[in-house]
Amino acid sequence: MKVSPSGLLHHAKSDEGRKQLRYAGVSVVFVPLGQICIQIFGSMFDGNYTKASLATAALLTLPNFFANKYLVWKETSKDNLRTQVLVFWVAAMLGVTFATGLTYLVEQWAQDKSDLVERLAVFGAQLVGFGIVWVGRFLVLDKWLFKVTHHGEEPPEEVLDELKREFPI
Repeated sequence: MKVSPSGLLHHAKSDEGRKQLRYAGVSVVFVPLGQICIQIFGSMFDGNYTKASLATAALLTLPNFFANKYLVWKETSKDNLRTQVLVFWVAAMLGVTFATGLTYLVEQWAQDKSDLVERLAVFGAQLVGFGIVWVGRFLVLDKWLFKVTHHGEEPPEEVLDELKREFPI
């Protein structure tokens, strides 16, 4: 499907488009900030990137939550806000768990490798760990939570449309 530049501009000016841009903006800030913190904490913890991952999560999860709450979810209804908050915390905990677990495995593998190789491997492990959860959130968790929210019934058409816009398949 080909999208014209004017179509993109029109979407970016819509409420949904602005929400998606705010969501992307929060990610553009927190993903690099998290990776920088992991590298700094990794050096402070004598190359223990597993501890660095946990320290970074402890430092950035709450500010990330409030950035989403006040920037991305600011025009969300109370019912949808509760769902968004639940999804955020579940995704954050799963993301930290997967990313830290992969970081631990990378550390074990990279013990005899150069510092640069280890740092790059940690970066890759973090991105894969959080990426798995991010994709899973949109493909599984959101749909499951919306079904639970609506007592096992199919979600309303507006909810399905929103999911399709957020993650076109």
